[in-house]
Amino acid sequence: MGWNNNNNWNGNRGGNWNGNRGGNWNGNRGGNWNGNGGNMQPPPKRSGAKYSTIKTGKFKGATIVNAWNKSKGKGLITAKVAPYKDSKEYTAKSTGNVFITMIAEVFYHNSGQKMLIPCSMNKDTKVIVLSDIGMTITPNGHGVTSGGKRVTGYFGKFTR
Repeated sequence: MGWNNNNNWNGNRGGNWNGNRGGNWNGNRGGNWNGNGGNMQPPPKRSGAKYSTIKTGKFKGATIVNAWNKSKGKGLITAKVAPYKDSKEYTAKSTGNVFITMIAEVFYHNSGQKMLIPCSMNKDTKVIVLSDIGMTITPNGHGVTSGGKRVTGYFGKFTR
């Protein structure tokens, strides 16, 4: 390495300085820039769902769900889904899937609005559809929040 006749330092003898020797400079040395500052981590998770089993009482053994979603437009949305006194199991005639009727309390933290929404949970997949607000809750999904906490589940919009 040295100086050429024009007194320009070049690490690869005869070209402009580049960190990866022979290509254009990029911040992560040999990879493509992804808009995340050269950091190859996935974006932080903005929703999650925690499934729990009721230990005591009338609904012992039933599933309850706490879910959250953080979006720019609506802010933080939380949902608590549980069976209620008139909960029943039923089988869908078209698919043969077994569902359990439940009630969801959805709270919009920005506006302070609270809604009670009847819903059904697929007994096999544990997927809950809140069709009144166009959202679904599922145990599938995993990731890390911006604060570094590991979370599972998904609570967000669904499309048909």
